[in-house]
Amino acid sequence: MESVHFAVGPEGRLSIGDFCYFNGTVLLCELEVRIGNYVAIAWNTTIADTDFHPIAPAERVADAVACSPLGRGRPRPMVPRRPVIIEDDVWIGPAAHDPQGRADRGRLEDRGRLGW
Repeated sequence: MESVHFAVGPEGRLSIGDFCYFNGTVLLCELEVRIGNYVAIAWNTTIADTDFHPIAPAERVADAVACSPLGRGRPRPMVPRRPVIIEDDVWIGPAAHDPQGRADRGRLEDRGRLGW
């Protein structure tokens, strides 16, 4: 593994199988990221099980306020999390971004997208 960055939250579970190769990959885990055996992930690829912020405009404003000094302890809105499961023998090409999902055994993902 070369130039791999990990961020695993307090409730996150990250597991990586045997004989995997990652190069310039970012793994972000708040719930679960499970990577099987013989998985190759190319450079500039991000795998994440959450967006880390709300998508709806009103919730984004509430989140920004909660994170600011003006929030005074307000809770952040709940952000959806969904497990990412990458099975054995998967190759993910350069500059892919995972939209939280699943890659089945033997799958080949081309440059710049993951469409599960």
